Amino acid sequence: MSTDRREKRSSRRFSSFLPVLEWFPQYDTSWLRPDVVAGITVAAAVIPEGLAYASLANLPPQTGLYAGLMAVSVYLFFGTSRQVIVGPTSALAILLASGVGSVAAGNAAAYPSLVVVTTLLVGVAAIVAWAFRLGFLVHFISGSVLTGFSAGAALYIMSTQLGKLFGIEGATGAFYQRTWYIATHLGETNPETLAVGVAGIVLLVVGERLLPRAPNALVVVSLAIVLVSVTNLEARGVDIVGSIPSGLPSLTVPAIPDISTLSALVPVAVALFLLSYVQGIGAVQTFARRHKYRTDANQELLADGVANLAAGFGGGFAVGGSMSRSALNDAVGGKTQLTNAVVALVLVVVLLFLTGVFTNLPETVLAAVVIVAVKDLIDTAALRELYRVSKSEFAIAMAALLGVLAVGMLWGVFVGVVLSLLVAISRVSSPATHELGQIAETDQFVALDLYPAATPIAGVFVYRVEAELFYANAETVRTDLLDRLSKRDSDVELVVVDLTSSPTVDFGAAQMLEELQQKLESRGIDLRFAGAESDIVQMFETTGLAANAGGVKTEESVADAIDRWRAEQSP
Repeated sequence: MSTDRREKRSSRRFSSFLPVLEWFPQYDTSWLRPDVVAGITVAAAVIPEGLAYASLANLPPQTGLYAGLMAVSVYLFFGTSRQVIVGPTSALAILLASGVGSVAAGNAAAYPSLVVVTTLLVGVAAIVAWAFRLGFLVHFISGSVLTGFSAGAALYIMSTQLGKLFGIEGATGAFYQRTWYIATHLGETNPETLAVGVAGIVLLVVGERLLPRAPNALVVVSLAIVLVSVTNLEARGVDIVGSIPSGLPSLTVPAIPDISTLSALVPVAVALFLLSYVQGIGAVQTFARRHKYRTDANQELLADGVANLAAGFGGGFAVGGSMSRSALNDAVGGKTQLTNAVVALVLVVVLLFLTGVFTNLPETVLAAVVIVAVKDLIDTAALRELYRVSKSEFAIAMAALLGVLAVGMLWGVFVGVVLSLLVAISRVSSPATHELGQIAETDQFVALDLYPAATPIAGVFVYRVEAELFYANAETVRTDLLDRLSKRDSDVELVVVDLTSSPTVDFGAAQMLEELQQKLESRGIDLRFAGAESDIVQMFETTGLAANAGGVKTEESVADAIDRWRAEQSP
């Protein structure tokens, strides 16, 4: 191989590892202005949300800015989406707080260090998944489960903010405990705190509807800071954020916890990784489809992993793709990943020179920002559609929702994953099946239940499974075929199994088909196969099934299989 070819291959491998090497040399200067405008607009949302999500994670406010800065700085180089903005999210923050909080067991001094360790573990999990090319796993998380989980997460997160919104202290525990505590302690509400918080919610909602592209959160935060600065609200019990240290994040190397603590953090990190990746890849795929460009699910694992490592070492906390901030980026015209660089520059300026501005920011306004930010996670239209179209899918969504509320965000993630896997297993173990009939004057065979004009052939039963045949669905398919066969009015002499929709047949399914052939033979019925791939033919020949079934030809049509059988019956 020539030196030039080796260099080109090496360059391609490196550019696939760092997508910036592909898109930046082709950058169109006409995109610069919309990217800059989008970056400034997105940064105006990142700042208040970063402060709010740090509060959700029970961490100092600057850590939210650190996490946002490190995440966008990394995604600029490693990400494949042109619109997605990576950073802290409400769900990740509350999951981190509940998961790590239970491991810390009230040790406030150890909590920040454990958060950093957990964030680094999230990064490691994502990079391991990237190394094993596990990006396809996201397709096993069903849409109905995500709909229910998102709604449950929104309600769960909202419940964590009720204490700050009402100015009531002491609301802790699970969703039902917190809401019950607030409901039974409404007499302790601080009127000024509630008034400021509700005003913030109203302004944010109105701003979203009237000026969806404006930095509404930053405007509301600024107004609240001015209000507290010119009044005596703090003296009347309205809690404020307080002093925020200025300066850029420094390298944070946490102390390695003991084995038992580290083991307890692993499931928290895995849950965070799953949630981070699912959130991010959902946004990645949404905007890629909208703008008709390709992304790489496995590369997004690497981007997610490196972003979390950077956030951890930068003194932040777990990050992932944000649908709301990505949608804002898209709405204001962001064209490429360069938007991330602009967001990073704005955050650097804020951290160096403007942290003092946020000292008088009321905590209740941060609660308002969180509540409004997560309300869109409750997709009532999708839930209504599920209820209308499929009661079983709706029940799965509600199970995921109630799982989050009943057992918390950490185990709620695993409940969602388990439900998704059960749905997938249920579908592949009970696949759709059809009896086929022939369209008049053609050699085409179609499903009788879908095409009433087709007619069955006298003495012949043609059957098709709309899935791969493997051990988990073999017995279901066998039972279904025999049940359908018993309902035929006329005597059947031949059964043809059409494998055109079953590209693979594993050994367990092959054994089932051998048993089926023997059972049919005992009834005087022949078994033939049509549409078999070459690998299937080879397996049938190896097991001896092909010889017992009159020979199996590669991709033979149903009509040809029947004709060949008829020729064999002729004297």
